Amino acid sequence: MANLKIFKVDDYSWYVAHNLMEFLNWYHKNVNSIETEEDLQQLEITEPEDGHMWSNTDITPEDIKELGDYDECCRGGVGDLKRMSDGEIYKMQSFADVLGDEDIKEPYEIASTEW
Repeated sequence: MANLKIFKVDDYSWYVAHNLMEFLNWYHKNVNSIETEEDLQQLEITEPEDGHMWSNTDITPEDIKELGDYDECCRGGVGDLKRMSDGEIYKMQSFADVLGDEDIKEPYEIASTEW
């Protein structure tokens, strides 16, 4: 993972980029503009190892067995499991685990609370 950061602008979306300027330029062009000092103060920057998200990748047979017929198997962090209404299983994983050794070409939204 080539020196990536996770950026959170609001309560809904997390983005991945190499650095702040790359993120701000991309965000302004593709999503919205961050123009005021207040907007910048609300911006959160996290190391990929320090944040986590629900992901439907890397679900193992052991995960499926552990979840069984339940809708959730939560212990309060990474490794928690959840079955969505469509039956798909998600696991709480760190951003670093989801990114793996990916070297992104441009910023993108890596996670969202909007299902």
